[in-house]
Amino acid sequence: MNRPSTDYNSLTIVLGRVYHDRLDRVIKSLHSMGPRYYFRINTLRSSRSRIQSEMRGQGIDARLDETVQEAAFIPASEHSLFPRGVSVQADRFAAESVLQGAHLYARGVRRCHGLRAGSSATVTDQFGVVVGVGVARQSETSILTYRQGIAVEVKENRFHLPSLMDKVWYEKGEIHLQSLPAMVTCLVLDPKPGETIVDMNCAPGGKLAHICQSTDNQAKIIGFDRNARKVEKARKQLERLGCQNYRLVNHDSRYAHTDFSLKADRVLVDPPCTGLGVTPKLSVTTTERDVENLASYQKQFLSAAKRIVKPGGTVVYSVCTITGEECEDVARFAVEHCGLKLEEASPIIGRPGHDPQGLTQRFDPELDWLGYFIAKFTKT
Repeated sequence: MNRPSTDYNSLTIVLGRVYHDRLDRVIKSLHSMGPRYYFRINTLRSSRSRIQSEMRGQGIDARLDETVQEAAFIPASEHSLFPRGVSVQADRFAAESVLQGAHLYARGVRRCHGLRAGSSATVTDQFGVVVGVGVARQSETSILTYRQGIAVEVKENRFHLPSLMDKVWYEKGEIHLQSLPAMVTCLVLDPKPGETIVDMNCAPGGKLAHICQSTDNQAKIIGFDRNARKVEKARKQLERLGCQNYRLVNHDSRYAHTDFSLKADRVLVDPPCTGLGVTPKLSVTTTERDVENLASYQKQFLSAAKRIVKPGGTVVYSVCTITGEECEDVARFAVEHCGLKLEEASPIIGRPGHDPQGLTQRFDPELDWLGYFIAKFTKT
């Protein structure tokens, strides 16, 4: 796959401090997808065996993960696509979604000159990299005027992945698209029925829903997000997945300790990050300043989390990125400036992190096919 848009110099500065002589291989791995495309089976709605059986009955090679009980996956393998029909240019995020089985929606279209409903179409990113081929469901005029609905129904993508969001299991809330490390985060948090649990960055709702599932809807869960639109999207996800006993709050959780009276047993901090661990990528534009700004932002959420968790309670920090500044440096801040005690982020399904004791957990883009970081703390 031609990938002309990677800012190699920027990545060298940001990631060289972490990966050293492995840097080139790690950067290359960011543009690939691993052999497994994961989703979570929602046991609030169904069972693992039934979902797997039904999917296989419809020709989808669903397999159960060996380590995480609720995790399932579809094998993925990259292959070449041959352009046909009208070229439709998508923005980077929409193009990367197509790589992972999604259709191309109108809001993600940059250019579609001459496109007619029903015609063959080739979806590319802004640099001409082909990510999928399919059939147009709208005309150029409709797409650019209304910006709603499916623009191109993708029949084939580069990784042979089906569009699971179109399937009945997704519509009924029996599955949720979620990476393996995101599921491991909930295992590390280890929520229990009857506890008060705060998700400080709850949108789009996947981890909060997993907490509901893990506690069989028997915990009191409070989710914060400062963006009202994202809160409503999270609410729809939680309703689809059959979640109960949660409260969503449209508020900046960096000030949760001053604006609310909270005493939580467990707090999840999953703040905005550079997202460098999310694969496959078509381009990378992250700068060193982006990393520095986001690391500073992330620390503010941990400072607030320390103030709302009970003595002896648990705080889990997770980010889908791989920079030292956003990972181990933030964990060190939690210890040195927030007075939290670093614990082993078990179960370790990825790899020990780069902290001196190896208590944090990392997923490695080269070795695990995506990047992620998890740290666990207790309040003494």
